[in-house]
Amino acid sequence: MNRHEGKTFENQHVVLDDGVFINCIFKNCSLEYSGGDVHVQNCQGEGCQLVWRGAAQRTVFLLQGLGLMAPPPPPGAQPGPSRVQ
Repeated sequence: MNRHEGKTFENQHVVLDDGVFINCIFKNCSLEYSGGDVHVQNCQGEGCQLVWRGAAQRTVFLLQGLGLMAPPPPPGAQPGPSRVQ
């Protein structure tokens, strides 16, 4: 696994799969997750977008269909503040 500790990612596309992220900061990043192994500890995110692919995307669709996860806001809607942990 690729280990990142104390790193700041800014305006980047970051693939989370097969990564270890400890004490990292994500600013205005696109965070991609496909369902692989990942470890995230004590990280912060600001203005980031989550991109679901493969198995992770299918899991999101399942959770939305069961009403356990809200669907994404319609295009043009203002999302509320978010924090990645």
